[in-house]
Amino acid sequence: MRSRNSMICVLILLLTSAAPSLADAPTDGSTITITSNESWSSSPTLNGSVTIASGATLTIDSNIDIATSSSITVSDGAHLIIDSSSINAQEQMVWLAMDDISAQIIIPLQGTGGDVTIKFTFKDSLGENNLKAGFTGSELTTQSGEDAQFTTNLAQGVTEVSINLSAAGWLAVKISEVDIVESGTGSNVEDIRSLQYTGLKAGAEATWSLNVMEGGSLLSSQSSISDVDLVCFGTCTLNQTTMQSFEPIDLSNSGIITLIDSNLNGSITDEDIKRLPGAEVNWDETTTGSGGYTDRWVIERSGQKINTTLPGVMIQLIELGYWNESKTVTTDSNGMTTLPTRIIQWMDSSGEVHNESARIENISFNGASAWGAFTGPLGLLGSDDITLSLDLPMISVMSVEIDDESDANVGDSVSVTAKVKNDGAAATIKLTCTDSSGADVRTSPSYIPVEAGAQSTTTVQFTWIQDSSGEESITCSPLIPSAFENFQNLVLTEQSSANSSSMKWIAPADSGTNMAMWLMAAVIVGIGALLAFTKKGGEVEEEAEESLQETEEAEEPETAESEEEVEEEDS
Repeated sequence: MRSRNSMICVLILLLTSAAPSLADAPTDGSTITITSNESWSSSPTLNGSVTIASGATLTIDSNIDIATSSSITVSDGAHLIIDSSSINAQEQMVWLAMDDISAQIIIPLQGTGGDVTIKFTFKDSLGENNLKAGFTGSELTTQSGEDAQFTTNLAQGVTEVSINLSAAGWLAVKISEVDIVESGTGSNVEDIRSLQYTGLKAGAEATWSLNVMEGGSLLSSQSSISDVDLVCFGTCTLNQTTMQSFEPIDLSNSGIITLIDSNLNGSITDEDIKRLPGAEVNWDETTTGSGGYTDRWVIERSGQKINTTLPGVMIQLIELGYWNESKTVTTDSNGMTTLPTRIIQWMDSSGEVHNESARIENISFNGASAWGAFTGPLGLLGSDDITLSLDLPMISVMSVEIDDESDANVGDSVSVTAKVKNDGAAATIKLTCTDSSGADVRTSPSYIPVEAGAQSTTTVQFTWIQDSSGEESITCSPLIPSAFENFQNLVLTEQSSANSSSMKWIAPADSGTNMAMWLMAAVIVGIGALLAFTKKGGEVEEEAEESLQETEEAEEPETAESEEEVEEEDS
């Protein structure tokens, strides 16, 4: 410890080797920049904004109050030294907040004895049934409203009394003032943070800010600083320094803080120091923190990115951060998701370091349900940005072969065998086929199902029906789900389709044409028969006419003879 203090003294000497000029802090709300070494040795109230420029050193070796919203900024290359000083907010807003369901406060007394009344004033009015309280050893009674009073009679010489608290809604219990009436004399506890208590935590509002930028430095020795929002992106050393009622010291990813025999008492939140990966905390064993449930330091991870090869991938995470939370996230259109800020490592109030054990419990992609559901590797999440792969199918169409390449008639069906290889995860895919012009062809079934097992080759048979004649072949390829449309390289090899050999399709004789030919032949035959019949009928008619003529000629003499005979008889 002696050697460490010696080093700090050397550092102070180096930083103050150039004699600083005496000056005062601004008190009128103005903004100033310190460009050369300067020392504040009086005790004013700082009201305004002060920036220490690169190459300059500001030394504060007096007690200073800081007005609300004032600030000190240490630039890159600048230095701030606080030596044997007390720097406090001009208007302190502090309280004791219960951080457990039960608590106890010890109140110091003058020891005069007699009636003693203790009054608690609450920061926020309490509702009914939130709090029960009373002197230790007595029955606890229900308290509500803006304050609570407890009265007892004590013997002379009793120098302290304790009050127990029990709360259902303990987070709402915040004591902002403690008043004591002892033997008729009243007094107020000036700083309630100075009381002894268990189950409570000092709280406050940080009313001013101290910003040490990257490349700047702060050295505080044998001093106290309160009600501050301290940002240390540069180098900060607190030696025998007490901090009270402060925002967690923020180191971001660049700050380095060293704490030597110091006391961080009363972080406003649940950690004394917070940092991102890359920052550094050196906490020696003589330094104490706020204690209780307040961790000494935490490392936060902000903006961790998980990348995947596809959008819409669901990732289930468990045991995230300080509270071992579970969360399911989905990748965006770029295949990425950003995790919210979480605590990945912390040192508790007893000095034990803990690490989160976040794991990837499940990865699933259901966007291509026609092919199946796909998963990815599981395991520890870690804190770095990561890229997760998915176990996807990797399809090749190795061949398409016609089982019988003999000529076939248009409209007939031929049997075809396709061979599909899958070098990835199992999938149920479908093939679709086109002809040499790229037009869809008729197959049965229309979409050919293939159970493509993982790391296997599968053959499938189907029939091909061609509706036009000529030489033709078919090309078959997988039917791609829309989710893979823009990511075909993830699921298809370069051999994503295969062609069959060419075969000849013959058009059979047209039945309509045959009927016409038969009708035409029948007509010709009929006409021929009719002509033949007509010719023969003419000949018969001529013969009949000749026979009739001969008959008439033969009958004419006989008629004449008969007429003569009749005349003779008449005569």
